[in-house]
Amino acid sequence: MTVRKSPLRATGMALALAALVLVAPSPTRAEGGYLDAVEDMPLMEGLAETGDGGIVFDKPAGRIVRSVAEGDVAPGAVRAFYVETLPQLGWTRASAYELIDGLLIFRREGEQLEIQIVSVSPTHTEIRFSITPQ
Repeated sequence: MTVRKSPLRATGMALALAALVLVAPSPTRAEGGYLDAVEDMPLMEGLAETGDGGIVFDKPAGRIVRSVAEGDVAPGAVRAFYVETLPQLGWTRASAYELIDGLLIFRREGEQLEIQIVSVSPTHTEIRFSITPQ
């Protein structure tokens, strides 16, 4: 017994598969996880990156990274998340207090990380990440 494959059926299956790929959410725009530009920089649940993964410059003196995320999270929750999480990844707070309201500063292996937390509205927060050589 031989089974004939219909070209029309194969085309239909290919179109269905292509539709699934087009509808699937992009992992770079997902909430939570990690920043696109920094593989070990966690992105708090409820935040999503804006733009296309930020800006990265690799220089002999070190890298320069800029990235922005936003979401419907409280600024205090963002601050608490990064103050608790980043030391587990080797980042050390530069000071026990923020020099400017909403700015967290950390250091690790010759780099400085600044996290600026901006309340856009009572329910929406923008977070600006900046990594520069120390």
